[in-house]
Amino acid sequence: MTPAILEALKFCPNLPSLPGVAIRILEMGRDPDVNIGALAGLIAKDPALAGRLLRVSNSPLYAQRRNTTNLHQAVMLLGLNATMTLALSFSLTDIYRSSRGDRPSIDRVWRRALISGLASRMLGETLKLAALDELYLAGLLQDLGILALDTALPERYSDLFSRYESHDRFLMIERESLGFDHGEAGAWLMRHWGLPERIAVTALAVHDPEQADIPDDAQAFVYCVAVAGHVADGLLDERPEPAVDAAADAAEALLGLDQQVMQMLFQEVADALPELGRLFEVQILSPAMILGLVEQAREILATRNLRLVHQATEHQQKVVEMEQAAEILQKAAIHDALTGLHNRRYFDQVLDDEFAQATDNSWPLTLGFIDLDHFKRVNDTQGHLMGDAVLVKIAAVLKRNLRERDYIMRYGGEEFVVLLPGHGMESALNVFERLRAAVEATRHLSEAGDSFFVTTSIGIAAYMDGEHRIHDPIHLVRAADRALYDAKRHGRNRIEWVLP
Repeated sequence: MTPAILEALKFCPNLPSLPGVAIRILEMGRDPDVNIGALAGLIAKDPALAGRLLRVSNSPLYAQRRNTTNLHQAVMLLGLNATMTLALSFSLTDIYRSSRGDRPSIDRVWRRALISGLASRMLGETLKLAALDELYLAGLLQDLGILALDTALPERYSDLFSRYESHDRFLMIERESLGFDHGEAGAWLMRHWGLPERIAVTALAVHDPEQADIPDDAQAFVYCVAVAGHVADGLLDERPEPAVDAAADAAEALLGLDQQVMQMLFQEVADALPELGRLFEVQILSPAMILGLVEQAREILATRNLRLVHQATEHQQKVVEMEQAAEILQKAAIHDALTGLHNRRYFDQVLDDEFAQATDNSWPLTLGFIDLDHFKRVNDTQGHLMGDAVLVKIAAVLKRNLRERDYIMRYGGEEFVVLLPGHGMESALNVFERLRAAVEATRHLSEAGDSFFVTTSIGIAAYMDGEHRIHDPIHLVRAADRALYDAKRHGRNRIEWVLP
C-alpha cells in the first residue's frame, strides 16, 4: 500500500472496529490459562452470540452426537478453540452486516464471505487439517479489506466498487487503480485488531498463492481459502464458468484434488447453504437458485473434464508425432540416404563402443575398408544414376553376406566399412573373401542392356594378435586404411591386411 492510503486507514474515524466481546475473546485466546467456564461466562453476556453458538452446536454442520440445551454444554462439545473461533466469527460478521446497507456489491461480498468460509472448512475436512474453525474464519474474512478501503477511501473506492462484476475482475481494477488489492488492506486491519497472524497472512497471500511467500504453517490455509473463493464465485457470478474452471484448476494445482472431489464439494457446499443461512440469519441463495447453480457447476466440470481429456489426447498425439519425427530424424542422422546402410557418423559411434568392449574383455575385433575399383569409370560411362544403382545393389550384397551382429556402413563415395566384433584375423579373412567374391560375381545391366561387373579392393586390420594390441580406434582405422592402399597398389580386386 502507498503511505497515503496507509495513513488514511490509520486515521479513519469510521474504520470497522471489533465488537467489545470479540476484543475480550481475543484477549482470552492469548491467555494460556483460559478455561471453558470463563469463556462460556463471557459469551453468555451477549445473548445473540450465545444463541448462535447454541444453534451451531446442534447444527448438522457440526454433526454432534447429541443435542445441547445450554451454553456450557455447547462450549464443552465444541471445544475451547472451536468455540473461541466461532464466537469471533459471529462477532465479526456484524461488521459485514453494518457495512452492507442497501448496496448490492457489499451484499455480494458478504455472501461470498459466508460461502468461502464454509468451503474453506469443508476443504480442510477433506484434507484432514486441524483447526477447521480457524480455517472457516480465514475464509470468512479474506475480503475484509474491501470494507476497510470502502470506509477509508469513500469517494475513490466507491467509484471502483461500483464496477464490481466478479471478484477476479475487481482485483484487476484495484491493482490498476491503486497499485495493490484489498488483501493488503485486510491483512493490515487484521493485524491492527490482533487477529491470529495466520489469518492475516492468508488474506495477504490468497489472491496469488503460487507467487506469495507463505510460511509453512499457513500454506494449507492459504490454498484452501484460495480454492474456496473460486467456489464461492462459481455459485455467485452471473457467468460461473471461469470461476468453476479456476476452482478446479487451483484445487488440482494447490491441493492435489481431482475433479470428482470438486463436484462433491460444490454439492456439499450447496447442501449446507440453507443451514448456514439460518445460523447467520440470512438467505445466501434461494433454494431454486442453489439447485440450478449446482447443476450448472456439475455441467461445467463435466465439460471441463471432456475438454481436458481431449486436450490430453491431443497432447499425447503430439508427443507421439514428435517422438516419431525425432525417431525419423535420428534414423536419418545415422543412415545413408542412398543405400539405406548406416553412415560414417554411426560408424564413429559404434567403433568407439566396440573397441571399448574389445579392450575391456580382450575380445577380437576386425575392421575392413571396401572400396569399389575404378568406380569413376562407371559414373563416366554409364552415368551417375547408374552409378547410384550399382552402389545400392552392392550395399545389399554386402549386407546379405554378413551376420546380424556385424556392422556394414557406407563410409563415403564408393567406399564401405565393415566392423566384425568377435572375429580375429583368420576368420575375418574368410568373411572378407566371401564379400569380395560376392561383389565380383554381381552382374549389373546398363541402360542399353549390356552386362558389366565391378570389383573391390579390401584392406583389413585386427585389433589384437596374441599379446599384441592396437591401443585406440584411430590407429585401427589408420591400419585398415594402409592395408586398403596396399590392395590398390598391388593390383586391386584383392585383400590386404595388417596385424598389430
